[in-house]
Amino acid sequence: MRRWRAGLLLAVCGVAATAGAVSYQGERALGQQFDLAARTQTRLLDAPEVVAYVSGIGARIAAALDESYFDYRFAVIADARVNAFAVPGGYVYVHSGLLDAVRSDDELAAVLGHEIAHVHARHAVRQQEQTQVLNYAALFGSLLSIVQPAVGSLATAASQAAVLQYQREFEQEADYLGARYMSAAGYDARAMLDFFQQLGERQRHSPNAAPPYLHTHPLSEERLTRLEAVLKTPQWAPRPRGGASPALRYVQALVRAHTNPPAEVLERYARERAAAPDDPLAAYLYGVVCLELGQLDAAAPALAAARRGGIEAADRELGRLALRQRDAERARPLLTAHLARQPDDAGAHVDLAKAAEALGARDAARASYLRALTLAPWLDSAQHGYGLLAGRAGQVGDGFYHLASAARLDGDYATALNQYARAVPLLPPADPRTEDARQWVVVLSSYLGVPPPP
Repeated sequence: MRRWRAGLLLAVCGVAATAGAVSYQGERALGQQFDLAARTQTRLLDAPEVVAYVSGIGARIAAALDESYFDYRFAVIADARVNAFAVPGGYVYVHSGLLDAVRSDDELAAVLGHEIAHVHARHAVRQQEQTQVLNYAALFGSLLSIVQPAVGSLATAASQAAVLQYQREFEQEADYLGARYMSAAGYDARAMLDFFQQLGERQRHSPNAAPPYLHTHPLSEERLTRLEAVLKTPQWAPRPRGGASPALRYVQALVRAHTNPPAEVLERYARERAAAPDDPLAAYLYGVVCLELGQLDAAAPALAAARRGGIEAADRELGRLALRQRDAERARPLLTAHLARQPDDAGAHVDLAKAAEALGARDAARASYLRALTLAPWLDSAQHGYGLLAGRAGQVGDGFYHLASAARLDGDYATALNQYARAVPLLPPADPRTEDARQWVVVLSSYLGVPPPP
């Protein structure tokens, strides 16, 4: 553990030395180092549909930027507190509690637009230059303390501890830019006021239990007034508002099943289904949480009722249910039917690969894993499944590379380092993965504070 801490601080100092005052590459390196640390210090939700939903909205907003200096990456932290934050270099993190709290796609877009604005406007670096208080090690520690206070305090103690709280003008600029970006992406920017209004109500009713989001994004009357002027909408103005989309309701069901007490989640969705017995979506969401929480006997009739009611996505869950029941022959056509309608569902491609693998169709399984990786390279289950099958097919370098990527995404950096190093001489020299593996050997060796493998 001491060697890990020393390596971590050395890596951060290395970022500072490489970055200088305002280097884009320095910001990318800082974000990468933070992401590596976060994956070992907190639990990230790996439910493909949850990450894909957040990433889809975030990518749509990022695509509306005039010019982008970074590749934006989005992750979901399994934490019931309402919070979100961005790290220099394009890394954006959303707490599961925030997904639970937003009431529409537009409200989530408002949060992501604000965080993307912080990154795009380089507020962390600009604040460092203006105040001459922050340095990279202090900023790294402040960020890390969000997800792991004990470790974060170690890092900040080395550099005068700084709190991740942007200056007032940067918060206002992020509101203005975020509203502009989300509007350009087709979202209703007035949802930013709706979300802030909701948080303000929470704070007024429970001043001692304010959402952590307000600690780093403090609300003030001046800030709200300026935002009203930008949006040309009074905060309390009546207007039609869209509710939660089916996609958001599905994601919220998954998030609650993964992070909230199981009995409470089951009771909530059973109650909603009982209140609307003829609503196929209520049946579907109840079936989803039952499946996620292992209540297979209850999941089956609920999902079947949803499918009869016209919820086509229930084919995916019915296929997953069949896999859980070790019936790959029944799972495969259900998943195939779902993917014919939703070909970009990476998680379903992984499930189809598992069904094909169970039926001995390894080539088909590899093709499904590869399709999942094309859609979602951050999906560790796809990296791992493809890596195993590639190795068994005699493509050893291919196998080591993808197993290394799976280990890295899972926070097992010692294993990842070893397998990337083994992949390099076995992959074709012109293969882009060869250079990628070499770079990860350098990054992970530095992070772990060990020499690169021979």
